[in-house]
Amino acid sequence: MRFSKPSTRVLAASAVVTVLTACTAAQMTPTWEKWFSVNDQENRYETIQNVIYDPAGAVISVGYSSNMDTQQDSLVVLKQATNGTLLWKTTADLGDYDHSWDSVISTDGSVYVATESTLVKFNSNGTQQWQRNISALIGADAAIRDIEFSNNKIYVAGRDLFVFDVSGNLTNTVAQIAPLWDVAIHSTGIYTAGTGYVRRYTSSLSPVWTYAHPNVQNPPADLAIANDGTVYAATYNDEPQDSAYLTRISSNGTQVWTKFFSDPDTSSYQMPGMPKVRLLPNGNLVLGLSQQPTRIINIIDAANGNVKSSTTQKTGLITRLEVDSKGAIYVVGSNTPQKFDSTGTLLANGKIGGSTEVTSGGLAVTADSIYVGAGAFNNSNMKMYVSRYANQ
Repeated sequence: MRFSKPSTRVLAASAVVTVLTACTAAQMTPTWEKWFSVNDQENRYETIQNVIYDPAGAVISVGYSSNMDTQQDSLVVLKQATNGTLLWKTTADLGDYDHSWDSVISTDGSVYVATESTLVKFNSNGTQQWQRNISALIGADAAIRDIEFSNNKIYVAGRDLFVFDVSGNLTNTVAQIAPLWDVAIHSTGIYTAGTGYVRRYTSSLSPVWTYAHPNVQNPPADLAIANDGTVYAATYNDEPQDSAYLTRISSNGTQVWTKFFSDPDTSSYQMPGMPKVRLLPNGNLVLGLSQQPTRIINIIDAANGNVKSSTTQKTGLITRLEVDSKGAIYVVGSNTPQKFDSTGTLLANGKIGGSTEVTSGGLAVTADSIYVGAGAFNNSNMKMYVSRYANQ
């Protein structure tokens, strides 16, 4: 449901530098770009949602293909060599409107993929090993949003926190007060977030503490965990419309600060993006906020939550945001992947060949490569798209 725009806005900042960046950055050109389809002869709507770099030297892309005549969805996993050559393509049948949400690769090269309802395992050759419909297991909508792999366990964040072993057995379910959106595995524990709650567990899933934001939040949340167990949680709210909070929580679960961020684009009634937060190597945070067609990169002082700089781009939603060991910031969404430095200054723009599905977008970054996935039009059809840029 959409709400009218509030007439007043609050900006969580002191001494903020705000820049509407002109297109003076370098223009990146893909070294290769590929389109894929489950079946070129059928009327299909196809897109990539996740891209993973395989340390063995390959690129894994995960998305879905919807048959527009039958409304049936297929989960699609692609494996390419780093030069773009397709190594294999595999599919798994899903139900109506059951789209992929997240995916991870394990130490043996197996790929685990989560949809709204289901967890699927493929081995490193693309052969499906098993498929578990969690909604059917629990007799309710599993509402899966995030998965992580650690110590031969798959942690699935949804209506509750579900834990599976590598054979597909459900070994634990940790009940939640409200639906989850994120799970993070860290040396200091296991963390979950969603609907304004953040929880820390031991590695054996014994509860340590629970934090509840004082303002009611919607399910979307994103976590960044510091080495000492300090938690930074970005949460989304549709009242005030498309607003967000960024909150610092101490390692013992107490709130240090929380900052409100208003609607990224008060003149837009288009699709909102979910807030993204990452820790930078210099100790600052980057907070990505977006609403089609606007994206904002905020550099945040982790000590007090104040905005140090803010860069606004008219380049579409942020669907993925990552940082590298040097502090560079990478974002994808719509048809413009971008690279920023640690101060939020735009360094480079890419361009996807063709109009895109604005909520699609996968991103994987290495020292020398940027891999981007999306749903992009090719010959009048929305197809799965993957490209590589040189990371310079």
